[in-house]
Amino acid sequence: MAEVLGIDVSHHNGKIDWAKVAQSGKKFAIMKAQYEAQSHRIDETFEYNYAEAGKNGLARGVYVYIARASVADPVGDADALVNKLKGRPLEYGIWLDLEDKNIRGLGKQKLNDLIDIYVGIFRSAGYYVGIYCNKDWYNNVLDSKKLAKEYAFWVARYPKNDKGIYNPNSSLKPLDEGVVAWQYSSKGKVPGVSSANTDLNVDYDGIVNLI
Repeated sequence: MAEVLGIDVSHHNGKIDWAKVAQSGKKFAIMKAQYEAQSHRIDETFEYNYAEAGKNGLARGVYVYIARASVADPVGDADALVNKLKGRPLEYGIWLDLEDKNIRGLGKQKLNDLIDIYVGIFRSAGYYVGIYCNKDWYNNVLDSKKLAKEYAFWVARYPKNDKGIYNPNSSLKPLDEGVVAWQYSSKGKVPGVSSANTDLNVDYDGIVNLI
């Protein structure tokens, strides 16, 4: 399947001109929907981003950041997001963002159990669910071989001299089991996005066309 390019955004990216983003060739956008479990406050730009990205033809996904407060109440955290979404479609699903240093030491089994809670709630609400992490977490923290049998992975890995350029032949490109998307830069420049840096992604397994 053909590779497609996308971005992930939050309030840090300011007000986005989604028509320009679409014209630049980006096909999907993964958005922050709510703050972490301490408050569950909705991201200031989510409603605007969701509506405008959809209006301009981008497949939409959201990510939920899993941290210490998430461990204390994963059901409440997941339910809060489902309630905010109100059954609205997510063409690119929900991604569990697993990178927080405070949960790194939980161990693979506890992390598996935590993932299962979120996935159960999100799937019951009708959403596709995947896992976002960096290459270190994929290799050393998560039970990736087991998880990859059931979940798609979106993996972050940047070059040392990150210039926001996608190289499809890069040796950094993660091709591990279950990996379907790569966050290849945190320093992208995207038409329509006024913030200095934007996270850039490539979907190289067609997930954007399958869900």
